[in-house]
Amino acid sequence: MKKIKIALAAALFSFQIFCAFAELNYIEIVSISNAPIVKVKSLEDFESLISKNNVSTAFFQIGVTETTKTLSGVYTSKPYNVTYINIAGAYFSFNLGTYARILDFKEGKALGFENGTEYYEARNLNLLNLELYQYYKKNTFKSSEDCAEAKKNNFPTSDEYYAAKEKGYDSYANYKDYLVWNGNGYKSKEEWLKAKGKGFSNYNAKDFHDAQANGFATADDHQKAHELGFTKNDELKTYNSVTKDLEQILNDKGTDRKQTVIYYFIKKLSKGNYSLRVLSASLKDILSQSDDATRKTIEFFIDNDKSRTLERHTEPKHRSDWYRNDRNLSPITGDELFPENELNAFIERVDIKELGEFNKEKGNLIKK
Repeated sequence: MKKIKIALAAALFSFQIFCAFAELNYIEIVSISNAPIVKVKSLEDFESLISKNNVSTAFFQIGVTETTKTLSGVYTSKPYNVTYINIAGAYFSFNLGTYARILDFKEGKALGFENGTEYYEARNLNLLNLELYQYYKKNTFKSSEDCAEAKKNNFPTSDEYYAAKEKGYDSYANYKDYLVWNGNGYKSKEEWLKAKGKGFSNYNAKDFHDAQANGFATADDHQKAHELGFTKNDELKTYNSVTKDLEQILNDKGTDRKQTVIYYFIKKLSKGNYSLRVLSASLKDILSQSDDATRKTIEFFIDNDKSRTLERHTEPKHRSDWYRNDRNLSPITGDELFPENELNAFIERVDIKELGEFNKEKGNLIKK
């Protein structure tokens, strides 16, 4: 459709020029000798002479060469075409450059072509739109029809146009999508769009498939889990749930992080009487029977430093790393969290009435 519009516009433009100035009959000559020749600089003046003197025939000479001297003193010569009209025995000439006709000269200039060579090539190609012609020249199209179609469908280059055609794509937008989803390993555009809808637009298919296989609904969840060292969505759910409970205790009770963890695990105890020794053993047992995600979440909470917790679970690259004095980054154990002295200090400092009552005489925690 765009090609048709361009052709119609060019035809209309040519018709307007023709109506304004009827073309002459041209006779090609080799030279003019022994006759006065007046060089006319302006085409408007040249056309005025034709009109006022009812000139219907002009002479046309190809490849006239004139040597000129530049400001730097260099002599140059450049061939050009000249048209002549005879008025009362004198010849008036106008330099057409590389054009062959006055109407062609006017149309070419109006359309923005630099010279007749480009104009005639564009006309032969049926690409009289300058932008389209320049697009053709910058590329290696097999035909002007291909050029017009590629331009209409916004292809930057002929290489991309033909590559897209080979894959069955007519528009550059669809071809760009193909490059993205295919380049990222997706099996189809539909699969890529599904991944994109879940936020995986910046991920390759491997990440998306891994996320799907491990139950992640969105790219954000998958990324968050990855940053925490988790591989499954269930682990992330555990992290979110446990962290929420711990944060709630921290804010409500004003405890420190270790005390918060103790409070959290005492809440999980069954009703009964617990001596400090039994309480310690019971809390250690609950921690040891907790899943890996819960234990790791407890560490994230206590460390309050993601990189530190992740380092606890990273094998050292060199055996000597195990002996660094400042390392002390093995996973946190129940022995560290729930020794009897820590539990005693916890009971003395923290309000535990919601958990139960501590009998100081017997040294027992009566869990509600």
